[in-house]
Amino acid sequence: MDDLGSSGVREPHIAVVRPLDAMDRAFLEEMLFEAFFWDPSRPRPTLADFREYPEFVKLLANWGRPGDRGVVAEEQKSKIGAAWFRLWTPTLHSYGFVDAGTPELGIAVAPAHRSKGVGRNLLRTLIGIARADGYPALSLSVSPSNYARSFYESEGFHKVGESGTSWTLMLKLGRGGV
Repeated sequence: MDDLGSSGVREPHIAVVRPLDAMDRAFLEEMLFEAFFWDPSRPRPTLADFREYPEFVKLLANWGRPGDRGVVAEEQKSKIGAAWFRLWTPTLHSYGFVDAGTPELGIAVAPAHRSKGVGRNLLRTLIGIARADGYPALSLSVSPSNYARSFYESEGFHKVGESGTSWTLMLKLGRGGV
């Protein structure tokens, strides 16, 4: 298929964003792996080994419970990114936990598709879902050295805390905001 536009200029492929479904579980695991091991200069285990890590098991355990929502980006029928959120409790949570009423989000884009607007499209779609579901805010955890931190901040997230070596960022979902 030729991707030259009417002007003869090569046009980027546009990713389609759709709701996450039960058939996306393995891809969600791959994207969680990418979110954890975002820094290519750092060693990473295999995905098979990572599936055994207690933190990994906890983050996706019983996926599909109330409050679990997600979206997948596809380009030419290939999955290239995902964004998701879930609710946690004060006793069972992840690094970006703020409170039991604020979903914590995760997001990742396959390395070959980064810096092309896919993550922004995923994030904005997920923000719209959270807003439509009536959540007051979204939170996330990010390393202060992760290049994605400035992306989150450009979408309105701001630092509200620290957990270990990561920052907790939050986006308030008031009416008319981002």
